[in-house]
Amino acid sequence: MNYIKLNRRSGLLTLSSVFLLLIAGGVVRSTGSGMGCPDWPKCYGAYFPPVCACELPGNYQELYVQKRIQKAKRFAKVLSNLGFKTQSEALLNDPNLLKPEVFNPLKAWTEYINRLIGVLSGLFSLVFFLSLLRIRRYVSRFKFWCGTLGFVMMLFNAWLGSIVVATNLFPIIISIHYLATYAVLALIMFSLVNSRIDEKNRSIMPYKWYFIGFVFLSLLQVVYGTQLREVSDIAVERNLLFIGNDLNFDFLGQIFKTHWILAMALIVLSLVPLYLLRKKLEKKWMRLLSSITAVLLIQYISGVLNLRYNFPLYAQVSHIFFAGLIFGITLYICIAILRAPKNSPKI
Repeated sequence: MNYIKLNRRSGLLTLSSVFLLLIAGGVVRSTGSGMGCPDWPKCYGAYFPPVCACELPGNYQELYVQKRIQKAKRFAKVLSNLGFKTQSEALLNDPNLLKPEVFNPLKAWTEYINRLIGVLSGLFSLVFFLSLLRIRRYVSRFKFWCGTLGFVMMLFNAWLGSIVVATNLFPIIISIHYLATYAVLALIMFSLVNSRIDEKNRSIMPYKWYFIGFVFLSLLQVVYGTQLREVSDIAVERNLLFIGNDLNFDFLGQIFKTHWILAMALIVLSLVPLYLLRKKLEKKWMRLLSSITAVLLIQYISGVLNLRYNFPLYAQVSHIFFAGLIFGITLYICIAILRAPKNSPKI
């Protein structure tokens, strides 16, 4: 068996499935299906979601609330022991922890499909890791450990998924769960990507720190995006997102302003290398640079649609997916620049 090919193919499948998870997660979030299955890894104690509530015990709501409270208490104890006492107390005092979930077959199957995609991505990452072990003599230590940590992070994120359910969608845990997905993407890409800048495209090399900074700025934008979504959820719950027909910017506060400023800054910054390198790079790299700007514009439009039309499904899913795509494209360019031969002539 050719383990090098197996490693590459399983790595590509892992990355593809993670992007698919972003889409599935967006659907789950936008349809409110996060608690469609109140237990984990099973769904209502079964390997397949039930068809109707008649298949469940009469006291199923109270039963799963009690199970959730027990898991939440254990997790809160872990947080407290790690020094996060404030977060631990906030979790235990969260009123949603005691909120029973009414069985909804559509939400149950939506969450169940999301979990199936998660299992699939886990299996792909397992094959990637095992094949990486077989070819460890032929790859650099950096690639080996990035791939290994990527697999470990995949397992960690799966565990976080169970905590999301156990805490009844506690906002901080959801945000960490989402950001951990980006860590998986980055680590697998560092281990897998072999592209590098060649002599014909050396003009992009002076922009190394520019693109590295762009990656971190896009991650910061994602962090503020998760915080804005938490604030927006509160605004929707309290019917405070709009004042008449206008958005309630006062309630959204500084988080919205920072998120908007970062969005505009990223769009403007993406145009700089696109303009300065328009006659110096091959079509492949120009297409990549152009795609960053195009995706950022789509991302901005979807964000506007989210706030203006109360987070419709298509806008939420596209906003989440394209945020990951921007990160992936920019990180790919960074890796290619960093892997360029050091002994190549400078410009």
